[in-house]
Amino acid sequence: MSQAQVDLTKAEAVEFSMKDEPWVKYKLEDGTSLFGRLIITKIFRGTDYDPTGQPVYAWSSQNLFTTISPRTLKSTPTNPPPTSLDPNVVSTTHVDFERVGVEKWNVYELSDGSVLRAKLEITGIMRTDKYGPDGEPLYVVNAQMIPRIKVPESLIKRQPSSPRQDRDRKGMYG
Repeated sequence: MSQAQVDLTKAEAVEFSMKDEPWVKYKLEDGTSLFGRLIITKIFRGTDYDPTGQPVYAWSSQNLFTTISPRTLKSTPTNPPPTSLDPNVVSTTHVDFERVGVEKWNVYELSDGSVLRAKLEITGIMRTDKYGPDGEPLYVVNAQMIPRIKVPESLIKRQPSSPRQDRDRKGMYG
């Protein structure tokens, strides 16, 4: 599911409280443990409604990643530190991975009564030939957010129903 397009200049920012923002652990085939976290920084309610009458929401988010690599993968930190890890510019190696533990969802309660649940879904990981200040390899992580939103009945805008045709009981030929 992709995020709906919302004109943020007309949308209303909605206050929210974070109920859960778990770290999700992945085990990489090279022995590295990768920890990922999705952070929602702002939520907007647009002026439009979807076909079911629910308000359309948008959000800003950031992904955080950190690693713990085995000593055998460590090397001298890249100097100067890279400003970009563009796979078209740096050498990369695809690394297979597995999530460790149960699937975990972020939970945000919005001030309008809606609840946004979201999870970080990693689609690919590449190890670069660059190293961080701690000597661990730097990775490029491709990820996307999978959202689910539950809207209270009070916010659903019921579509006007089309008028029923008057059906005469005389039959098909009058």
